[in-house]
Amino acid sequence: MELRCLLLNIVFISVVNAMLAFGFANLDEARRCSYGRIEKLMRIRCYDMDLKEVPQNLKTSVEVLDLSYNRIRKLKSSSFQRYSDIKFLLLYENMILSVEPGTFEPLTGLQEVDLSNNGLTTIPMELFQLPKLRNLYMDSNDLRELHHDLQFLETPIRAPIEYLNVANCELHDIPDLGILPNLWQLNASLNPLSNFDADKLGNLCHLRVIDLTKTQMSPCSCQRVTNHLRELGANAQFVPLCMEALDGDACPLNYNRTVDSATFQSCLASAELAETRSFWLFAAGCFGGSFLVLLVFCYCIHRCRKKRQNRRLSQAAQNRKHFVISPRNATNHRLEDQPLHCDTA
Repeated sequence: MELRCLLLNIVFISVVNAMLAFGFANLDEARRCSYGRIEKLMRIRCYDMDLKEVPQNLKTSVEVLDLSYNRIRKLKSSSFQRYSDIKFLLLYENMILSVEPGTFEPLTGLQEVDLSNNGLTTIPMELFQLPKLRNLYMDSNDLRELHHDLQFLETPIRAPIEYLNVANCELHDIPDLGILPNLWQLNASLNPLSNFDADKLGNLCHLRVIDLTKTQMSPCSCQRVTNHLRELGANAQFVPLCMEALDGDACPLNYNRTVDSATFQSCLASAELAETRSFWLFAAGCFGGSFLVLLVFCYCIHRCRKKRQNRRLSQAAQNRKHFVISPRNATNHRLEDQPLHCDTA
């Protein structure tokens, strides 16, 4: 009996191995990924599936794609060409080492991307040109080449970034992305920040929260950041406490170089311009919608009047007596001024 069970197990294992070897037991990736809805958005969750690349047989209408906790090493230019509707992309906890140019270019509706906990050495510059990107997570990457790549960044960037997370990225200074009028929260904690330049805060005119905990900022930089945030009325909760106040000679206040700087004023002007543009676009949309409703209303009134008029004419024709030409009028001997003779039917 035991020998029979042992033989059956050996046969079963051999059959399974043969099916795996010839590809008959490979499950379809789209079936293994779970489908669902989140906030009325189509979500596909391929979480922790040991994927080595972005699957290409998923539904193209996906709007939330979760590829976290896999073994993806490289993002190719064709990785997301079929999924241009993606709005939220989760790629954290992979092994991504490189991103080909043009990878994110098809994702014009992308609002949030999470590339944290990977092996990237820089931020893909094309992300900053996506017109709807608001949240960018790049924490826990060794971004040692970011400073060099930012020298070739086209500014001002198109992405209306509101939240940026570059924590634990071995940065010695906060990234200089130019004027960011929409950014209100920046997480740069767990970085050395030994060369932190507070003047760059002039690019962030709407900054409300900045996390600089567990950094190696100098006491002067710490004090300047705290003073800057107080001037803006922002939250200094996550800024390291300055144990002692420094005099003006050792640490000059930075108000004139940030809040009153030309960069800060330009940032405010960009924000006001964006708000004005949004207002006029909203007003134009309301006007166009109202005009269209009025046009449809006038058309409906015209159709109703036309139908009513046709109905009246039809009733009048039915109530009118029918006349026929008298045979006497068929002769050619009638005088020109002699009236026609009609007979009622």
